[in-house]
Amino acid sequence: MPEISLKEIEALSYKELQSDTIFTYIALNKNIPVGSCTLTLTEDFRPDLGPWIADLVVAPEYQKQGIGKKLLHIATKKAKELGFTKLYLFTFDGNITNYYLNLNWRIIGTDQFKNHPVTIMQLILDEKI
Repeated sequence: MPEISLKEIEALSYKELQSDTIFTYIALNKNIPVGSCTLTLTEDFRPDLGPWIADLVVAPEYQKQGIGKKLLHIATKKAKELGFTKLYLFTFDGNITNYYLNLNWRIIGTDQFKNHPVTIMQLILDEKI
């Protein structure tokens, strides 16, 4: 997320730990976190849509190893278990948008988030987990 401080990230992480509507999955390599993915059931940004992939982050040295796809799979599985049929996310960067397009997400629109243009994407959840 552009223009977010480490303190803000830390505060958000503590908030997530206390929530029953936010699920964060962590990828570990020898007990060291190398990636994370957060599924949130609601998003103030667009309360008409949800649930959301609120973030997907993989350390640069661990990218292109399938970690992001595995984290997304786990979050998608949880959304399906909760009875959802669609999942949403938004991106700030066209390269990231292409990453999700290759994983069967589709663009459904654009918007502004904290004065930054974003691409809103949707994934239709099928019956396969």
